[in-house]
Amino acid sequence: MKIVHLTWGLGVGGAETMLGDIAGEQAAAQRVWIIVCNRDIDASVAQGIARNVRLVSLGRPRGSANPWYLVKLLFRLWWIRPDVVHVHQESFGRIRRLIPAPAVLTVHNTRLPLGKEIAGFDSVCCISEAVRDDVVARFPGCRPRVIYNGIDFKAVRFKARYGGSPFRIVQVSRLAHEQKGQDLLIRSLRLVLDRLGEGSVRLDFIGEGASLDYLKRLTVECGVEERCRFLGGSNRQSIYGSLHEYDLLVQPSRYEGFGLTVIEGMAAGLPVLVSDIEGPKEIIAEGQLGWCFRSEDTLDLLSKIIELISLSRQEGFASRMRETADQASARFDITLTAQRYLEEYARLAARGRNSAAQDLA
Repeated sequence: MKIVHLTWGLGVGGAETMLGDIAGEQAAAQRVWIIVCNRDIDASVAQGIARNVRLVSLGRPRGSANPWYLVKLLFRLWWIRPDVVHVHQESFGRIRRLIPAPAVLTVHNTRLPLGKEIAGFDSVCCISEAVRDDVVARFPGCRPRVIYNGIDFKAVRFKARYGGSPFRIVQVSRLAHEQKGQDLLIRSLRLVLDRLGEGSVRLDFIGEGASLDYLKRLTVECGVEERCRFLGGSNRQSIYGSLHEYDLLVQPSRYEGFGLTVIEGMAAGLPVLVSDIEGPKEIIAEGQLGWCFRSEDTLDLLSKIIELISLSRQEGFASRMRETADQASARFDITLTAQRYLEEYARLAARGRNSAAQDLA
């Protein structure tokens, strides 16, 4: 089977990480291309894509209306003659009728600016039940399928010891506090230090984004600048090799369709603490695989952090984290994600063959 993944950009983010991993898994037995329409390609993300995946950049400046780039895309598709085109942004629906193959759309988050073009795709897949509910609420006629995102659990180094001091908390994501809620974590850090002492907890943020200056100012306002570090962006290999050094991963998002970093924390053997919103709660199986706090409630976040500091020092906590990682792997390993998409492609191909046979009859 010839598979083309179509995306506007290839930057640092959950959707791009998933795309590269899925393509790599599929390329073990299929012929796979990733076509990136815009110039937005992060070098570290591109380097992480498997060598047997053909990466094509069309070089379009973002927002360009030059039709030449559409011609380049259509020529590439004509030359490849794919069996399926897997689209990762709904806006490609504007040119759906020009794509010479069944087209699958993956919706990667809630609250995306979806439009009527969604109806033009042969299959719509959502990365979680929360995203599916969001899509169906706006487009009742749509019948999306849920295919969970996944990661390579074998690539993540597992934690060996628990109960360290100071207790080290990590938050991994784009620095965009309006969505990701990093400000809530900073305010709760102040409360934790007041309760347990100034040297009790350290907090690291891994990621880049527009909220960096605001969050740095907030650490000063809260008096936690000496206990809080902003480490900047990091490639996935580095993150997978260093997560085990922490004691807790917190994802305090205000809204989130999924949250790959939560799964990465589980894979590293960390307890994970998320806000009680649909996507992250779905990942932790309503509390079976992690902990949650009331969204926007810094006092409840404080309470859960203190609870986890205590739990991490109890006998048997390490085996509990190993069991959690095994259960998470059974749900969210990248091999499962890639296989489920292949099954969806095959379903579309079979439907196309049946339709052709009926036409001949």
